[in-house]
Amino acid sequence: MKRTFGSILLLILAAAGTALAQTADCPCPVPAPPPPVWFGKADVSFLSTSGNTDTSSFGGGLEVNYNPNPWLFTLKGAGLKSATDGVTTAESFAASLRASRSLTDRLDVFVNAGWLRNRFSGINNIYNFDAGAGYKLLDGPAQFLRAEAAVGYSSEQDILLGIIVPYRNYANARAGLGYKWQFTKTAAFSNDFNFLVDLSDTANWFMTDKAAITASISKIFSLQASWTLLYRNQPVPGFHNTDTATAVGLLAKF
Repeated sequence: MKRTFGSILLLILAAAGTALAQTADCPCPVPAPPPPVWFGKADVSFLSTSGNTDTSSFGGGLEVNYNPNPWLFTLKGAGLKSATDGVTTAESFAASLRASRSLTDRLDVFVNAGWLRNRFSGINNIYNFDAGAGYKLLDGPAQFLRAEAAVGYSSEQDILLGIIVPYRNYANARAGLGYKWQFTKTAAFSNDFNFLVDLSDTANWFMTDKAAITASISKIFSLQASWTLLYRNQPVPGFHNTDTATAVGLLAKF
């Protein structure tokens, strides 16, 4: 009986010791929460001057993402308008919708639809539809680089001598690069490049590029300076090859 009582007492003391040892390690680290399903960002910029010449420029953009892993759906929109002495001198609008699916940690496939209007470049409407694949060449916390390639279809409507001409349809091929460098905890550089070519007339190609530097001022808001390029190898007669826009504004993440 004494041996039985002693054995039970030893078991109780061992269990208590184990419980105390586990308690001593607490508070235990809290596991990281899952990534948000919905996220996005919005930016706005405004510039106004007055005096001998009154100028104003307003730009804005919106990006909304829905990420039921392994899928990612992205809706983007952007607009820019400039005026001098009340006369519009530049105006452009763009929108896109993309659905992508991760196949591995680095490889994904996607379908994409986009729209562009820039009448001051001779473009009334361009609709692009394509499908392709992307690959993350760099996927670190400091540097990110992703390349993609796609083939698809374009419907282009230009403005010639002030007249909106009929749509011209053609197959296209597109390549893109997206880069981000988080060079400090609060500042980052990003660059998005796209090249699209008309497969029925390879001299008809477009190049777009947007470079931006962003500096956080809070968990939500950042200051952003950006430079945007649109280059068209075969511009409509009366228009130049190159259009650029520089903007400084406020960026909000949600």
